[in-house]
Amino acid sequence: MQIIKTILLWGIILLPLTAPAQITDDSVVDSLHAEIESRMMEYADNLTQLATVCDMQILFSDATPLTSSYVQVLNEKIEKLNSNYQSIDIRWNTFTQAMQIEIADNEELMTLMAKVQQMKQTVADTIASKKQKCDALADFIKAEQLILSIDTTYHTLYKKAFKLSLLEKLGPQLEKIKAKEQTQFAQIQECYAKAQKANELVPVLSKRMEVIDDHYSNIQILSKKIQELEYKPLIQRIKDYLIGLACVAVLLLFINLAVSKYKAFKTARAQMKKYNEMMHKNGGSTDYPSI
Repeated sequence: MQIIKTILLWGIILLPLTAPAQITDDSVVDSLHAEIESRMMEYADNLTQLATVCDMQILFSDATPLTSSYVQVLNEKIEKLNSNYQSIDIRWNTFTQAMQIEIADNEELMTLMAKVQQMKQTVADTIASKKQKCDALADFIKAEQLILSIDTTYHTLYKKAFKLSLLEKLGPQLEKIKAKEQTQFAQIQECYAKAQKANELVPVLSKRMEVIDDHYSNIQILSKKIQELEYKPLIQRIKDYLIGLACVAVLLLFINLAVSKYKAFKTARAQMKKYNEMMHKNGGSTDYPSI
């Protein structure tokens, strides 16, 4: 009994000494959580500023001359933005790993951490998208320069190949030109495909893409003509020419016949409409079949 009384007495004596220590520990924890939250908000502000700068500096507009030099400037800006993002990312990961126990013990800090992680992903995606568009624009400019400049070259190449096809002994030289053209056209096709992709990513290129389409179509036609060239005797060439004329004549005859039938149909329909109006004006029945 005496032992129990002694324990209770010591408990009463020590209670005032232990209570302030508990209060002090809680204050330290609250202060640490507040500091962690403040640091997290700083990272959030840095990410917001970075996203704003990215949208303001990396622009693709009709009002801006989208040239090779402009693309180079954009790429330099994107590299700088990406470097800033990587710096924020490293510091954020270091900080959250060091404070992971404290963050895990606080629901508000966990929620804030998730929001900052989402902001980081959004900024990273934005920078990656801008970079993809810059690369596509660079490909577009290269394709534009190639396709628009090589159009005249193809006309010259076709004339040369056609002359070689007139003599049988020049067949080997013709085949060399055809092989060279085939390789060259494959390169043009690759560039054209990149230009199409760039036009999808950067819609402001649509007008310039129309010009590329026209030139590419001409080159494609000439490429087909060059590959189809081969030596033929003069008589065979004359026959092919006459057959071509005959095909054109038949096509024109068919078109003229179709136009004549359409005109006759319109005339008959107009006459029937006029007849029905006249019958209606005279009080007659209008229940007549119409064309």
